[in-house]
Amino acid sequence: MVDLDPSERTIDELRDELDGIDDPEALEELRETEADGEDRSGAKEAIDERLATVSGEGDEADGGDTVGIVEVRDRVRENASDLIGRPLDGIVEIEREDGEWRALVEIIERNSVPDTQDILGRYALDLDGNGEITGYRRLERYRRGDTRRDEQAPAGGR
Repeated sequence: MVDLDPSERTIDELRDELDGIDDPEALEELRETEADGEDRSGAKEAIDERLATVSGEGDEADGGDTVGIVEVRDRVRENASDLIGRPLDGIVEIEREDGEWRALVEIIERNSVPDTQDILGRYALDLDGNGEITGYRRLERYRRGDTRRDEQAPAGGR
């Protein structure tokens, strides 16, 4: 149906090409072609995201919103620093539950020399099904070089 071989494209190029495909059957065919060929998880995820968009799939609770994890990541990168008023150090986690998104980010609250003494804040950002930030809160503050946090985490405590 669609004259597109996913194995001939990088995942980013494939995402761009997928934006122009609105036929669910063609997308299913592309997914099968990818699975039978290179079987790249990123490529299959891109196809699945587009398929969900054109199929109108989504939780009834979220009104069929179809923003994918990559779009949420990009919005968090673009907006977290401005929203919180300090530089973004990194995104730690993104998850979706009941049609809503939540991202955990680390923000540099105080720069230090050496940078292992930076004070970081871990923030939870709440996003709706469209990927719009609806709220945020600081969960904790710690020094970048504080390895005790990481050592304690698997034991179930902080």
